[in-house]
Amino acid sequence: MNRNQNIKEIITSLTKNKITKVQIKTRKTNILISKNIFNRKNPQYIEKIPQKIKETLKKDYKLQNKNEKDEIIKTIPGIYSTIVSPMVGTFYKSPAPNESPFIEVGDVIKPKQIVCIIEAMKLMNEIESEIEGEVVEILVQDGDIVDCGQALIKIKVK
Repeated sequence: MNRNQNIKEIITSLTKNKITKVQIKTRKTNILISKNIFNRKNPQYIEKIPQKIKETLKKDYKLQNKNEKDEIIKTIPGIYSTIVSPMVGTFYKSPAPNESPFIEVGDVIKPKQIVCIIEAMKLMNEIESEIEGEVVEILVQDGDIVDCGQALIKIKVK
């Protein structure tokens, strides 16, 4: 049996038997597996953890809270909206290489207005706006490959 299988068996056994802490010591190795040491909601109650790890966990907690605040601001109606890619493909700002772009930063767009094209499997898919507002930022460059759900354009809702 290899080391990875042993570790998996230990973790499975801990989960099945509802064990919260186990420590394994050998001459060269010291392994401590423990659950519920860190409560992400209240990082100030961390005990018995080295200072360096405490600092890292607190930084992660602060970043997580910052991201949660940003998400809350994005969901408040009437402030900003984001047009996201409905598919994986290549983002284009204009209908052809030498033509003017569909939109620019500062333009006011209306519902059903084409804002960009995403090429997927040699098909050109026109992406339309669903809202009325002002283009604040175009988040990707012309010719970039985008993922499904990736933010493309930031709009200030009117």
